[in-house]
Amino acid sequence: MENNVPDLPTVPMPIAQPLRKRPKTKLKLLGALIAVILALVLGVGIGNMLLKSPTGNSHAKGATSTSIALQHGQATSTVTVTSSQATATAIVGGTHAHNPTPIVGAPSATHGRPHLGGPFSDFVGKYGTPANQGDGSSEDFWVGTDQSIDINASRNEQGEVTQLDVLGPLSWTTQQATSYCAQFLPDDAVQSSATATQVDYHTGAGNVELTLQTHSCLLVFSHT
Repeated sequence: MENNVPDLPTVPMPIAQPLRKRPKTKLKLLGALIAVILALVLGVGIGNMLLKSPTGNSHAKGATSTSIALQHGQATSTVTVTSSQATATAIVGGTHAHNPTPIVGAPSATHGRPHLGGPFSDFVGKYGTPANQGDGSSEDFWVGTDQSIDINASRNEQGEVTQLDVLGPLSWTTQQATSYCAQFLPDDAVQSSATATQVDYHTGAGNVELTLQTHSCLLVFSHT
């Protein structure tokens, strides 16, 4: 009996390879996007915390502080300047020196005898703060029990009184005006001449004129 089974092919059949899975690209992109968003949120949160913290706001409003430290061996100097107060502190070998900023206020007072050619501060010491403090080189002192006498004192840049203009009450006579103004003559004043309206004196600081007017007198250094 003949064998009718067809001959099998002699070429080997290729072996089927397993299917490769495609990478999940969309999931990776989504994860990366979420990571970026979380990083931004955390960054903003940390920034806000730093701004609200005391160290993030160490410079107070309206004040600026600058510190300069110089060190040489064992000597250290520190200078701190603020908008409201200026101080200087020096530390040398463990010794502290504090120099506060001078405060501008009322004129200083001394307690010598007020006179022409003397310090303006002697008038402040005896009669108090002038009525028109700061208006110029000429200032007024109101004196007397009823504040009826006005002493107008002019001073130079050195604080020396160069002129006195005294206005008294209406009841003053010429003799009273002369006596009152004479108290402001320098200690070494010596009368050299006199008229009804003017008395001249010699002093070590120069010649002085005492001019008499109605209820008033003017004491000034003469330029002659």
